[in-house]
Amino acid sequence: MLNREDPNLRIEGNVVPAKHDIGEETWRGLDLQAHSDFTIPDVRRFINFRAFPATCGWMVETPPKLSLKLSFRDHGTDEELSSRLFSGPFQPVTLPWPRSHLGALDIRVEAVGTRRGAIFLANHRALSRDWLIELARGTGVEIGPGPQPQILAGPGVDVSYVEQMPPGEWNELYNKGGKYPVRPELWGNYVVGEASRLPFADGSLDFIFGSHVFEHLVNPIGHLKAWREKLARGGKVICVVPDLGGTKDAVQDRSSFDEWRKEFKQDLWKPTEQHYARHLRLPTDHAFLRDALDRQSSIHAHFYDNLNCQQLLKFAVDQLGYADFFIEHTPNHKDFHFVLTNA
Repeated sequence: MLNREDPNLRIEGNVVPAKHDIGEETWRGLDLQAHSDFTIPDVRRFINFRAFPATCGWMVETPPKLSLKLSFRDHGTDEELSSRLFSGPFQPVTLPWPRSHLGALDIRVEAVGTRRGAIFLANHRALSRDWLIELARGTGVEIGPGPQPQILAGPGVDVSYVEQMPPGEWNELYNKGGKYPVRPELWGNYVVGEASRLPFADGSLDFIFGSHVFEHLVNPIGHLKAWREKLARGGKVICVVPDLGGTKDAVQDRSSFDEWRKEFKQDLWKPTEQHYARHLRLPTDHAFLRDALDRQSSIHAHFYDNLNCQQLLKFAVDQLGYADFFIEHTPNHKDFHFVLTNA
């Protein structure tokens, strides 16, 4: 939220993004200098807070003579309704929900004390993708890499890249400002195709990799079924998926299994106006939505966290012929990882 200057985060004083090694783990979060604070207005809009959790994955470490104060405040009056102080070594932040209050609540987090130094409020433990990349061995595909693939050909790895248009066209359309570095030497490995109809022989692939692709796909059951047909025995679907609780999507609800089943039964493969309405949070007759739908602008067709993804992957094992799955997740991270192995 701080990095993208999200209006749902109000900052006072010196609050900066931070990364610290705690033991053998790397954590990311915020450093708060004394007399600085931040507020998240109407915090219950966000899925992580809707069930009044005792903890939300935050951790805190304070130097001597500094404390972190977390308070819940009435959204309209700014009256403090409850609060808790934290000081000392790295520890979980527990949330003092005001049980008698009905309505919108703001969270304010303050660094209190006179000593110089910074309080480290950790938002999440950092996850590495290195082990996922190592799983992508043999012959496989990376779906939707844009101009910057993550799986590279090398000893024991033969990879093709599947995009909806040639990489030169993609770069011209989506990369006019040069935000993404390009690697024209890889463009010969690109194949034009759709994620739902991978242009490869059945049983020919050892891996199918996608990073921040799966959430764009309507009919996830249908896609997992189609991918299994392309996989060799023991082949793997390897995906990095935005975590609903760790991104700007946190104001959305989890997608449901009933939605996925309905799309599968309807043989639906492209986003409908209902998908656009949910993603944009606009009525279906809004001009901006109609324009986005006409242009088939890229949207998140579904919203995932480790909970509903478990349900989907278990179905894939029970009903689609996969052997097993694994999910790597940590609260508040921008994404999570899953691996689904073919029988």
